[in-house]
Amino acid sequence: MMKFLLRVSFLLFLPFLIAADSGLLWLVNFENTLEASYRPAQLEYLDGYPIRPEAAAAFRKMHKDMKAGGIEGLRLQSAFRPHSHQQVLFDYKVKAWRELGHPEEIAETLAAHSVARAGASEHQTGLAIDVSVNGQLSVHFGSTEAGVWLRNNACDYGFIIRYPQGKTHFTKIMYEPWHLRYVGVPHSQYMREFNLCFEEYITHVKEAGILLHWVDEKVYYKVSYFDRVPEGAEASQISSLGLGTPGYIVTEKKVFLR
Repeated sequence: MMKFLLRVSFLLFLPFLIAADSGLLWLVNFENTLEASYRPAQLEYLDGYPIRPEAAAAFRKMHKDMKAGGIEGLRLQSAFRPHSHQQVLFDYKVKAWRELGHPEEIAETLAAHSVARAGASEHQTGLAIDVSVNGQLSVHFGSTEAGVWLRNNACDYGFIIRYPQGKTHFTKIMYEPWHLRYVGVPHSQYMREFNLCFEEYITHVKEAGILLHWVDEKVYYKVSYFDRVPEGAEASQISSLGLGTPGYIVTEKKVFLR
């Protein structure tokens, strides 16, 4: 079992320089929203759905390994959705609650527990996907063979169950075993091992300052939080916490030479 063996509680304040932002750790939720105009710079199609290349590559490998292990039937249901599409989905859910007799404000609050408001949906990042085995998105997916496999193994491919069971008070979204978010390794493995949702993990990294994750005796990841991005970090290693959200995380893969 992989262990994170060191937590150093201090922050580094270095000259500000950011060449690019991978966006892999953007925290998108009801408090941290995306602008209506935001669209990922790069998208490709996976089973007919637009998705960021990093997430697509990880999904293909994961899906291949699932099938090699005898688990069939997993299908992609959704990936990137623009702001306008998310608004249509949210409005439809609000309408459904209104038709049950709830006033507008209450209907919107109830709708937001199952459908993110436009701008608060991770699908707009191009890093989130919905999957199923029968075309239906329901909590029952979590108890299927595919759902159990994903809960136990998706982290090794960089995916997390974004809205896990028992974490609604942090995420403000009900349990959704079908909704996966690509954040990359080692972040996904850490969240799985310590039973943290994304909101908890970001807070944890900020408080710790530095996490070291040893893959084996020679290879480890260094995960560092900065108020400002340090000079010299590679663009692919940098992720802000969201558009307009303070803070950056730098992820470095290192080889320990004795």
